[in-house]
Amino acid sequence: MDATTLKQILLQELQAYTGEGLNAFSYLTENEAEQLYTVVDIANIKGKRMVSTVLITRIVGNQIVIELDHNNKELADALIARGVTENQIIRAYQGEAVPI
Repeated sequence: MDATTLKQILLQELQAYTGEGLNAFSYLTENEAEQLYTVVDIANIKGKRMVSTVLITRIVGNQIVIELDHNNKELADALIARGVTENQIIRAYQGEAVPI
């Protein structure tokens, strides 16, 4: 899969992790220059404001590097379902080697 298609699929799948939830809202943030994409949650739990990063991804060459994934439905599974091959996904949060 070419890099442009890979990026389009990644951004579409990341959008699925955003939106309004129970006492929270999830936002997709993008740093195009670094090809770094994150999903950040802002929640109000028991009267306290909580902010956390739940997904951190990057595109390195022709691969998606998942640096962090705190979701029940893992991003890697969603990407594979969309046709991204296993060798184009690096699960850095599970200890897989990341190219420099």
